[in-house]
Amino acid sequence: YNRMDLLLLRAVAGEARAQNLPLAVETGDARDVADAVDAGAGSIEHGSWRDSIPDAVLEKMARRGVYLVPSLASCEAASQYFAGKADALDNSLVEQAVSATFLKSMRDFTASGKAVDAGKAGLFAKGLEQSRDNLLRAWKAGVPLALGSDSGNPLVFPGPSLHRELQLWVQAGIPAAVALQAATANAAALLRAGDRIGAIRKGMDADLLLVDGNPLQNIAATERISLVV
Repeated sequence: YNRMDLLLLRAVAGEARAQNLPLAVETGDARDVADAVDAGAGSIEHGSWRDSIPDAVLEKMARRGVYLVPSLASCEAASQYFAGKADALDNSLVEQAVSATFLKSMRDFTASGKAVDAGKAGLFAKGLEQSRDNLLRAWKAGVPLALGSDSGNPLVFPGPSLHRELQLWVQAGIPAAVALQAATANAAALLRAGDRIGAIRKGMDADLLLVDGNPLQNIAATERISLVV
């Protein structure tokens, strides 16, 4: 991170405003977040997993309507990956969504110990706890929230990782209803697609997920999918 990065961020932000495009900025620490908000970002991806986001920055995000997309699942997955664990691969949704060949190769690679790095494992484990704290404080400060998983990283798969993200939010202290809204209506609004998706009402795309159980009582119920319409 240096002054050239900040100048580039401001230039990109200016171009985005000129074309009326939303700007999403991936950040890693509180200084990144503050700079991105000041530059005019519409959403902050990750937030800060290295340190605490100051209250003043969270208040500014809430006032300007800047979304936080914390992607806790990617931080958790990184801590497991560098610890030589492959717990995420045993999830039922992962086994349905990812090919058996790929899963076997990932299990074999993880078991080989080639990815093990105790320092990085500890760093991301601490980062997960810091990210949880920042998320909870952001919600209490009134920052708009949207759900995203940063899928594509090791052990973070499109689809299943969003269900894990929901669980991590609830574990962090976010009410299940708030997490579900962040995954649906808020995410649609952030993508400027709120007039088409993200809610169940007349005129919207009828994409419905029916689950076995009440996710407001047990968020893990979202993984027990009975029917997709």
